[in-house]
Amino acid sequence: VRASMLPPGGSSFVSYSFAVSPDGNRATFVAVSAEGKATLWVRSLTTSSTQPFNGTEGAMYPFWSPDSQHVGFFAEAKLKTLNIGDGAVRVLCDAPVGRGGTWNREGTIVFAPLPSGPLYRISERGGAPSPVTRIPRENSGQAHRWPFFLPDGKHFLYFVDWSAPSDPQGNGIYAGSTDASEAKLVSSDLAGNVAFASGHLLYVRDRSLVAQGFDPERLTFTGPGVPVVGEEMVTDGGFSQSGFSVSQNGVLVFQSATDSSSQLTWFDSSGKELGEVPGLGYWEPRLSADGRFLVASSDDARDGKHFIRVYEFQRGISTRMSERGSEESPAWSRDGKRITYVSRVGDTYSMYEIAADGSGSPRVLVKGAKMLHPEWSPDDHLVFLDFGSARPHLSVYSPVDRQVSEFAPGAEPRFSPDGQWVAYTGAERYGEIFVLPFRGTGGRIQISSTGGTQPTWSPDGRQIFYIAPDKKLMAVRFDPEKRSAGAPRVLFQTRIVAPNFVGHQYDVAPDGRFLINSLPSKYSSPLTLLTGWDAQPKR
Repeated sequence: VRASMLPPGGSSFVSYSFAVSPDGNRATFVAVSAEGKATLWVRSLTTSSTQPFNGTEGAMYPFWSPDSQHVGFFAEAKLKTLNIGDGAVRVLCDAPVGRGGTWNREGTIVFAPLPSGPLYRISERGGAPSPVTRIPRENSGQAHRWPFFLPDGKHFLYFVDWSAPSDPQGNGIYAGSTDASEAKLVSSDLAGNVAFASGHLLYVRDRSLVAQGFDPERLTFTGPGVPVVGEEMVTDGGFSQSGFSVSQNGVLVFQSATDSSSQLTWFDSSGKELGEVPGLGYWEPRLSADGRFLVASSDDARDGKHFIRVYEFQRGISTRMSERGSEESPAWSRDGKRITYVSRVGDTYSMYEIAADGSGSPRVLVKGAKMLHPEWSPDDHLVFLDFGSARPHLSVYSPVDRQVSEFAPGAEPRFSPDGQWVAYTGAERYGEIFVLPFRGTGGRIQISSTGGTQPTWSPDGRQIFYIAPDKKLMAVRFDPEKRSAGAPRVLFQTRIVAPNFVGHQYDVAPDGRFLINSLPSKYSSPLTLLTGWDAQPKR
């Protein structure tokens, strides 16, 4: 049986932030209200009861206790738990940018406090967390994420990402243990979050949700993989997370690309809605310097395949610029004549350049490990997020010698209009905005004060905008001559699809309007509930 689960009235589901309870009787999810407030809810799957919980504002990535009576989640840079019986919220420890948690019968929680680094364990009663997985070498940028306990409560599966060629442990799915013993490789071919239920390991491959027989004691596969959901799965490319959750009695909840409802919407500087860009499925919108064109990564068929598409505002015409279906992170050259984007085949990434009018063939600029968020300077240098070695950092491609050099630790770079400064999200604790001179001397200047992502410059280079953790659009005055920044101030509350580390989901037009990839205020895409899926692999 396949059914749709709707969010509470006037709210929208937050992508990837939902989980079905182990007993299959409840689902927890994060929903954002029309005012932009994100709260944790619990819904019964056997009655019509749906309840929000106070003290869970800003929640992300919830997960259940094995008795289905408590929910773990990340909020306000902390790992927290919720007792759904009395609504009590407990703070366990710091988790600046949590990326997944899991809970066993003995009351141990294994979690990822940061997008990179090892997994940690902590008691459900609190205390000091301790590492439970090992990073292979000092200063490694390797990431351990999305843990999931197996039935014995001792072993857990997790995803290893961002491994360097020199790391003895490569990317893939591993089995760890609460005693912090040596991890075992389960599969080097899989990526992202996995789950175990009904004798099967569930994972996403090629946009399909696959179930494959798995022995949790021997930690080995026992049969071939069988798709239980077709090519419609939604996956976050930045952290390799897919939107699905499964109970231990065969209830599956997932997020379908066919139900995506985000819309590119125009706003003025006070937050007044001015109109929408026709069409759905756009991602990472970028406006040309003259404001006449939009380039975005577009899920044309709502099947999880993304292509580069250019939209001309005056004529209302859009043109597809790529063909593979794995293209993302588009950017304009400063003269508006070229477009750069990233395309992925397996674990290999290539950064391409193509003429904006569609003439000619794409040309490879850089090829190698994971690359995202390229940005052009006026003199044709490219700065981008580079996962090629050690900790993720910013690198610069030079058009003179076609070489790549490291620039600074960080993510989500944006050149100032004059090309003299780079605004970016810092690597430390993953969540403050900084500005650094592109050339010359001088240290970095901190822009945000309580976290932020997706920095963007005003057309005159005198303001820096960013998205706060609660999805507010912030603005900071910047004086390049004095090398100083003012205090952050709120412009307006947004309904942007996600506040952190999903690429830039908004842009600023030459006339000062904002184009934001927004969740609708009156309608939201549902989650899909599926039962009986475990019969298909048996057949």
